[in-house]
Amino acid sequence: MPVYTITCPDCGHVSKSLVLNGTRTPKEWTCSKCGGRRACPDPDKVPELHPWETGHPTGCPCCGG
Repeated sequence: MPVYTITCPDCGHVSKSLVLNGTRTPKEWTCSKCGGRRACPDPDKVPELHPWETGHPTGCPCCGG
């Protein structure tokens, strides 16, 4: 499950977004702060694996679980 770093060119907000296994990567991303539809994965950041896939022992640091 890749975790993308999403950047919004409209407001500059940076967030993380998880794409579940077996689903398609969105064609259009929406900024979680301003609602702009020009947000996109940061081309300089490689998608990370979700910590559950790497054996993170203390739960999910992405979503606080």
